[in-house]
Amino acid sequence: MGELCDVIAKQRRRHVLYFLRDADEATVSVERLVQHLVGRERERADDDDNARVEQRLYHVSLPKLVNAGVIEHDRRSGCVRYRPTRLLEQLLEQVSEIEAGD
Repeated sequence: MGELCDVIAKQRRRHVLYFLRDADEATVSVERLVQHLVGRERERADDDDNARVEQRLYHVSLPKLVNAGVIEHDRRSGCVRYRPTRLLEQLLEQVSEIEAGD
């Protein structure tokens, strides 16, 4: 449980997980994740913002989520797949309720 709490401690990682959880498709491209995150974080994003978010995803957020076993990331295809567990789903639900109350 400690590892999952560490994984969801950062807002960007939570938003990656929320997005993957709520996606209609089984896999989502990293490009689509970047667009979603940049859209959430800034009203007016430019190419530099996209590049920074993508770099941070590739080198920090996605590896941490992969190591925790909550996503699969295929670097060749650039696709990400959500791998929920019951505990992760419960934690995300509780955190999203808290965030909605802010």
